Amino acid sequence: MKTLKYILLSCVVLGAVACDDFLVETPDTSVEKSGVYNSLSSAKAALAGCYGNMAGYNGYAFNYFHVLSVTSGMGVSIKANDVNLTTMNILPSDVNMTNAYNGMYETVRIANDIIDGMKSSTISVESEKNRITGEAHFIRGLTYFNLVRLFGKVSLVTQPVLDYNEAQAPRADVSAVYTLIINDLKAAYGMLPLPADKVEGHPHRYAAQALLAKVYLTLAGNTEGSEYWQKAYDAAKDVYDHGEYKLVRPYAKLFGSANKNNAESIFEIQFASAVNSGRLTETTFPVGHELMSNIATEGKSWGKTRPSQCAFDQFDEGDPRREASFVYGRYTNIFIADAKKKNILLYPTTKKAGTSGTGDNKLVYKQGDSEYPAWKKYYDPMMTASASNANFVYYRYADLLMVLAEAANEIGSSDAAGYLNEVLDRARDADGNGVIDPATEVYPLAVSPEEEADKALFRERIFRERLKELTGECDEWYTIRRRGTEYLRKIMEEHNTQVEAWYAAQKLDPANVKFVYTYKITDETVKKNLLMPFPADEIIRNENISQEEQNYGY
Repeated sequence: MKTLKYILLSCVVLGAVACDDFLVETPDTSVEKSGVYNSLSSAKAALAGCYGNMAGYNGYAFNYFHVLSVTSGMGVSIKANDVNLTTMNILPSDVNMTNAYNGMYETVRIANDIIDGMKSSTISVESEKNRITGEAHFIRGLTYFNLVRLFGKVSLVTQPVLDYNEAQAPRADVSAVYTLIINDLKAAYGMLPLPADKVEGHPHRYAAQALLAKVYLTLAGNTEGSEYWQKAYDAAKDVYDHGEYKLVRPYAKLFGSANKNNAESIFEIQFASAVNSGRLTETTFPVGHELMSNIATEGKSWGKTRPSQCAFDQFDEGDPRREASFVYGRYTNIFIADAKKKNILLYPTTKKAGTSGTGDNKLVYKQGDSEYPAWKKYYDPMMTASASNANFVYYRYADLLMVLAEAANEIGSSDAAGYLNEVLDRARDADGNGVIDPATEVYPLAVSPEEEADKALFRERIFRERLKELTGECDEWYTIRRRGTEYLRKIMEEHNTQVEAWYAAQKLDPANVKFVYTYKITDETVKKNLLMPFPADEIIRNENISQEEQNYGY
């Protein structure tokens, strides 16, 4: 009998799966599959394994986060081996991208097994059976939502794969993938508990409805009059009206290891340094930054995944989100004892201004590191080694409010500006007391009467506010591409203009500055970067996928 090898659960967390069999269950005689799903504790362990895989290195702990951040148009890598990612010249053989793809399909594999196994489960607690099955549907729908947006047509695998031939699934039409996503999220909505009965760190039914709203928003694309605008509005409004989430004040209290699973969180990937390896702090903070005072050795922070200069410059100086989102200007490296060398220059301090200072204001220029700010959202002061306790927030209420505002604008509803203003009002509230001081709490500005009255102006404002509000949260990749080539081209052009102007003002050629790049912008390069390349390893492995099916331009 084919059975689930639950020794594999410990391997799942580590992502230890070969690329040619990550969908195939392994035969074993130790524990029969039916027995696993007839035990509540074992079924919970299977679900924990699914979450563990999502939190693995190939998932949100590093590869998913790094690839989406660096290739978004608002991020960079300061490592030489990532030049193709940073310049949006992604290779089908890219290791990080391929590992992220494989990691998502391993999550699908485990979710499929849970859904299938729970169908015949004899667990007597019906609410727990429903919760476990509902969470598996939620995870599978979420994962396919990522896959279809990143790669377009993908293999649609919905049952446990028991042999090699079953693993040779062809790429399915995008419409078929979205049908599964919608069905999974509707199933999750019907099975997940009410908010009062949820388990901390796990989704309840309104998380499924909130994600469904975002799916509909994505399906609406850039099409005025699409039926999906109304569907997005209705789903998001349902979540809004039930009032289960709220905006956290101030904005700075949203992030870092001390603020996990707060009232604004819809769904987070859980990290704890004792049990898994969340690398987001390590990959976003500059080496030896003083905020990470418990790091034991200098090698435990890379600082390679960084926001672009444009990502920082989009903020008004008085916008509290800038301070909460970035480390910038300078920092002190705690591993350098020499007072003359420990203060490191960061963007937007110029090399000339920083290195010509005196005393503590004399800064050291560090090639690559000094060209960019860094994201601050994954701050973990208790981190001692590589693993971090800071969660990855996949979806939060401010995002849902902007989904609602955008959909409302497209259907001509008069409440659109109100939803966006809720987000802007919270952002403006620097001290978090709920009262806006007009003298000191000015930015971001509220929606103007002109923006409220003009659908196109409001559409642009929503686009810009999404990029600011959700900077460093992997939403940029999707937001910039969701409406097509016009929006992606605009971001690529703004990046190039900013880089050229910044270095021209310093009488430098950006081509001669390490880890600074401009994009090659043609109709072909813009169009091809709407999707990732389909992984070359999968084309080689899968007999039903050919090179002729490779995504446009790759």
